[in-house]
Amino acid sequence: MSTRAMGPMAGLGWLTRAINVGRNGPGAVFGGAALMTVVVLAAVFAGVALQFALAATMGDGLTGMMLGTAVMSVLVIVVMAMMVVGFLRLLDRVESGSGARATDVFAGFGDFATSLRTIGLMVMLAVLQNVILIAVLMTFAGGFVQWYLQMLQSSMAGGGDPAMLDQLPAGMGIASVAMLVVGLVSYGVQAIALGQVVLRGRGVFSALGDGVVGTFKNLLPLLVFVIAAIVAMILVSIAVLLLAMLIGVLAKFAGAWLAVVLAIPLYVAGMLAMYVVMFGAMYHLWRDVCGGGAAAVTAPVATDGIAA
Repeated sequence: MSTRAMGPMAGLGWLTRAINVGRNGPGAVFGGAALMTVVVLAAVFAGVALQFALAATMGDGLTGMMLGTAVMSVLVIVVMAMMVVGFLRLLDRVESGSGARATDVFAGFGDFATSLRTIGLMVMLAVLQNVILIAVLMTFAGGFVQWYLQMLQSSMAGGGDPAMLDQLPAGMGIASVAMLVVGLVSYGVQAIALGQVVLRGRGVFSALGDGVVGTFKNLLPLLVFVIAAIVAMILVSIAVLLLAMLIGVLAKFAGAWLAVVLAIPLYVAGMLAMYVVMFGAMYHLWRDVCGGGAAAVTAPVATDGIAA
C-alpha cells in the first residue's frame, strides 16, 4: 500500500484537527477516553503490585524488580493495545459521522484477531525503540547504563544518593537530542502502523513497513507537528499555572477543601484531553499519509495475518 508525502504545514493540521476531534461526538470521544484511562490504570496498578511481589519473593531485589518491570510492561501493553483498537475505531466512526458510543472503546475485546496483531505490533515497536535508544546511549553516553544501575541499586538500598544526579555521564546532551529524534520517528511509525492494522486490517510487518516509509516521507511535517505541540503545551502550562494560582487564592478564603474539589476534576479533564489529542493526531496523521477514508474503514477487512 502506497503512502503519501504531505506538505510541511500538514503537521499543524494534524494538531488542530486533533484538538477538534471530539466536536461531532464529545460524549463518545471523551467517554471512551475515560473508560480507556480507567482500564489502563487498573492494569498499571495490577502490574505494580506484581512487580513488588516478584521483588519481595526473589533473593536478588534488583533482579526481581527488573523482572517485575518487564512483566508489568507486557501486561500494560496487552491491555493498552486492545483498548487502542476500540478507541481508534471510535474516533473513525465519529469523524465519519456514522455515530459512536463511549462503550465502542471495548471493540478490541470482541475482535481478538486484530487485537492480537496490535499487541504484536506494539510489543515489536517497544522492543525496537528500546534497542535503538540503548544503542544511542551507548554511542553518545557510554556510561549511562552503569550510572542508571548504580542509581537503581542506591535507591533500593535506602533512598538513593542525590549527588549522583549531578554526575550525569558525558555526552548526555547529544544523546538527549538523538533520543528526541528517535521519539519523533517512533511516533510517526506507530501512528501509521496502528492505523494500518486497526483500520485497514494489515499484517504486522506490512503495517510496520508502511509506518517506516510513511514516516521518512513526512519528517518535515512531523517536525512542524512537534514544534506546534511544544508551543501548545507551553501555552497550556501557563494557563494551568494561572488557574492554579486562582484556585489557591480562592482556597485561602473558602478553605483547602475548595482547592481539592476544583483541582481533581480539572486534572482528570486535562488527562482525558491529552489522551484525545494524542490519539486524534495519530488518527489524522495516518489518514493523510495513507489516504484512509473514514467511512470506508470502520469495518474490519481481510488481513494478511501476522506477517507481511
